[in-house]
Amino acid sequence: MKSKKPTPAQAQSQQTKEKLDFDKPVELKAKNQENLDKDSTSTTNLQVPSEILTHPPTEPPLYQKNNYFTPTATAAPIVSSLRAQLRKDQWDKDPSGLGFFLHQAKGKPSNIIEHYITNSGDISLLPWDEALQIIDKFGLLTAKLHLIFAAHTMRQEKPWESKFTLKASDITTELGWDKRTDLNQFQKLTEIAKAAFALGCLTIQATWVEGQGTKQVECSVQTSRMWETIVDVRGGQLNLNRKIDEPTEVYITIRPGLWTYAFLNRAGYEAKKALYQFGYLAQDLLKIDLYHDELALRLGLHLTVESRFHVSGLYKVQTLLEALLPKTIIDEARLNRDKARKLTNRWNHALEVLLRLKRAFQIEFDSATYPEELRPGSKTRKPRGYFEQLLTAKITILPPAPIPELIMTKAKPLPARSQSSPKSQKVETPTTSTNELTGHQIRQARQAKGWSQAKLAGLLGVSQRYISMFERDERIPNDKQISKLRKILDI
Repeated sequence: MKSKKPTPAQAQSQQTKEKLDFDKPVELKAKNQENLDKDSTSTTNLQVPSEILTHPPTEPPLYQKNNYFTPTATAAPIVSSLRAQLRKDQWDKDPSGLGFFLHQAKGKPSNIIEHYITNSGDISLLPWDEALQIIDKFGLLTAKLHLIFAAHTMRQEKPWESKFTLKASDITTELGWDKRTDLNQFQKLTEIAKAAFALGCLTIQATWVEGQGTKQVECSVQTSRMWETIVDVRGGQLNLNRKIDEPTEVYITIRPGLWTYAFLNRAGYEAKKALYQFGYLAQDLLKIDLYHDELALRLGLHLTVESRFHVSGLYKVQTLLEALLPKTIIDEARLNRDKARKLTNRWNHALEVLLRLKRAFQIEFDSATYPEELRPGSKTRKPRGYFEQLLTAKITILPPAPIPELIMTKAKPLPARSQSSPKSQKVETPTTSTNELTGHQIRQARQAKGWSQAKLAGLLGVSQRYISMFERDERIPNDKQISKLRKILDI
C-alpha cells in the first residue's frame, strides 16, 4: 500500500514541531556571524566543533570592580515581555488560534503591546498548542537573561543596527552559578543555551503613543522579534547524532529587535521623535536563588522595571501580589486559613531576602496600615482577619541606593566597547554615594543617647531589622535616610 502524502498544512506542522525540539540536532552550518547577517529573522541553535570556528569577540562584563549596578532598558516592550515570561497564566489563544500575551498601558488603554511565539526559522506565528512548547520554557531564568540582554543593549549606540555576542560562562558567573553545585558546567551552559533559544522565539507588536498633544511620540512597532539570537554551542567532536554532549562553551549572538528604534533611541529622543527609557539592574538581584527564593526574585525583577516610572515606590501589598502571582492563589488564601498563612510566610520571606542583600532594597512599612505583627520577623500573634489587613497594607519598596537617585537625575550612560576593541573598555556605571555613614558611627551615636534599635527605627520610620543591618554594615542607608540619621543622632 502506498503511503499517503501529507497535505501542505500537515507538512508545515511537522516542520514546525521539528524546529521546536530543543534536543533535536541541527545540521552543521557555516560561520555564526555569516548566518546572522544572511537571515535577520532566524533564531538558530548551532552545534559546531571548536576547531572549526575561532572564538568570536564578546562583550565585557556588566559589572566592573566596585560597581554593582548597570543601566538596563526598561521601556514598555521590556516590561511587557518580562511579564509574558513571569505570568505564563496570562497567555491566551486569540480568535485565529494563535498563542498571545496582551499588555495594556495603565491609564491609556489605547496603548497595547502583543506578544506572540514564532518558530526558529522564519517569523511565522505559532498556533496555541505549538506555542505552548516555547511558553513552557519561560520563567525566572529567561527573565534574568532577558534583563541581561537589555543591559548589554544599553551599551550599543544604535541597537537596532547592532549585534553583540555573550559567553554563557560569563553569564553563569553573573547569575552566581559558579557557586552552584547541583549542576556541572556542561549542564549550566546547556540551561543558558535553552533559555536564549526560547527568548529568540518571542515576538512583539506594539500600538503605542507616548505623551499628549504636541508632545506625542509615535512608538508603534510592526511584528518582529524581541531578540534575534543565534546560540553557538562549542565543544570537542560531534557525536554520531551531530550533537555535542558536553559543551565547553556557548556563544550567544544577539541582535536587539526593531522596538529599540522607537524605545531606546538616544538621537531620536533628543530630536523628540523617539524614546530613550532605561533604569538600573542590581548585580545582587541576578544572584537571587530562583528555586528557594522564587517570590523574592519575582518581586525584585518587577520592581527593577517599574522603578523608572513608579518612582515613589509606594504600593499596596495586594497590588504587588496580583502583579506577581495568579489571582486564584490570592483568592484561595482569602478563603482558606492555611493557605493565607503560607502565602503570608512567602511574602515575608521575599521581603527578608531583599533586605538581606548586601546592597539591599529599601523597604519602609506604613505605620498606619502595616502593623508590627504583620511585618517580617514578628513573633506577635496575628489578629483575626490579618490576611485582609495585609492585602490593604501599604509599603514603600525602592531599589538599592543609589538607583533611585540615579533615576531621578536621568543620567545618560555611555555605550561600552566590546572586548574586541583595541581601545579602552571603560564602562560608565553608577557609583555609590559619598555621603555615607558607617555602621559603627550609627551604633555609637545611638548608644550615646541610650536608645534601643527599636526606638531609633521608630524615629527613622523603618523596622528594627533595618537598624540592625545598618549597624552591621549589611546594608547602606540611602541619602535621605543618612540625612535624617545625622539629624536625629546629632552626627
